[in-house]
Amino acid sequence: MEKFLELAAEVFEVEPDEITMDTIFREEIDGFSSLVGFSLIVMMEDEYGVRVPVEEFLQCKTVGDLYRKCVKE
Repeated sequence: MEKFLELAAEVFEVEPDEITMDTIFREEIDGFSSLVGFSLIVMMEDEYGVRVPVEEFLQCKTVGDLYRKCVKE
């Protein structure tokens, strides 16, 4: 989970301690855009080998929702 937060923070261009699994990224991250969203999809595929269709990505609200797409807990 910590690695995911670090990677997501890098994509969001924030410090890792500025986000949590409960962060609603579209509302709480300044500068969120479709390009950042695409970068997240690419990161998830590169780092976790998970392809997340755009439709599924759009259903995600929090950073934790994205994380759960990548790992089976």
